[in-house]
Amino acid sequence: MKILMLADVFYPDTVGGAGRVVYHLSLELNKKGHEIHVLTRSPKKRLSFFQKIDTHFFIHRFHVPANESLGLVFSEIKNSYQAAKRILREIDFDIVCINQCMSALGPLLHKQLNRLPAVYIYYSPWHQEFLTKKGKGNRINTSKEKTIAQFMKWIERLCLKKASRVFVLSNFSFNQVSRLHNIINSKVSINFAGIDLDKFKLSEHRNCKLRKEFGIPEDKTLFVTVRNLVPRMGIENLIRSFKNSQPLKQTAYLLIGGTGFLNNHLQDIVNLNALQDSIKFLGYIPDKQLPTVYQSADYFVLPTSSLEGFGLVILEAMACGTPVLGTPVGAIPEILGRFDERLIFRGTGWKDIQEKLEDVTENPDRYQFDQRICREFVGKNYSWEKMADEFEKKALELIN
Repeated sequence: MKILMLADVFYPDTVGGAGRVVYHLSLELNKKGHEIHVLTRSPKKRLSFFQKIDTHFFIHRFHVPANESLGLVFSEIKNSYQAAKRILREIDFDIVCINQCMSALGPLLHKQLNRLPAVYIYYSPWHQEFLTKKGKGNRINTSKEKTIAQFMKWIERLCLKKASRVFVLSNFSFNQVSRLHNIINSKVSINFAGIDLDKFKLSEHRNCKLRKEFGIPEDKTLFVTVRNLVPRMGIENLIRSFKNSQPLKQTAYLLIGGTGFLNNHLQDIVNLNALQDSIKFLGYIPDKQLPTVYQSADYFVLPTSSLEGFGLVILEAMACGTPVLGTPVGAIPEILGRFDERLIFRGTGWKDIQEKLEDVTENPDRYQFDQRICREFVGKNYSWEKMADEFEKKALELIN
């Protein structure tokens, strides 16, 4: 097959789960002998507009303005259309795969692409992510933001209706796409994502790099989280769980990795509540350093408050032998519940997080998991190869 992937984000151009899915799914399909072309944004001017990743695996990038505006929308539609037009002069594709809507709008205006069978990989509701991002803290979204969100929802539905097959990464997303967009269930199927088990692996000896770097005593339980510092990630609740717990201050330590517009606000909470001896910020963590961060932790914490369509970070941490504690949000309980339900918080509030973290530090025997068991769980249930197999099967059915 000759497959055109349309994606807003692509790894390693940008960080995040959706970009990883596009990259690894494309790589696996390429290994199976298919020709893959990814059409995506160029987030940085220094990135090449054309790149060969591997034999029959190519990236085509188009420019988009840096600032958010109505002009950006029209510019992206125009530039993505022109880029698709150039590709289509040389290549006759068999199928198109839509990963996000904005990058798909322009290309799908081309009659040659519009005639092709299409697959849609649905990650999360675009309009809800927008409203969550704009509604910083407890601020209520403005009428303008709500109008924009409705427009985004309409675009997303348009692309979903175009697709002959919709893949989702979890039961949570399956229910979302059905409820929000009235997509018939027979058109939707679950196709789990995976991770790179060669990259995320066990350390030969216990990794103490972060403990040594921050002078964390061996008798303290080390909790780590790596997230975009935005409201829906629930980092503020995680910090407040320490603020209101004397046991956690005495027996635990929290390292927070990642960047985002809440960075200064979160650091202010730590400083104002004199939590500097219990909580430290790691800032941006390069991708190649992620395994070390996971391996250094006793537990990885996922305090998400809304919209967790899958959670690749769960698999990454567990493949490194580190158990994950998470909120009952989105697909988190689907994954953790298959492993051990004790790892799921009662709710999303700081009191729920505090209760579980205190139980972990006070009753460590109840939460001891063999590193190899954590890794085997990931390898058995989640892989890019399995995802590519399912994609290939459904795509060939559509073509034939």
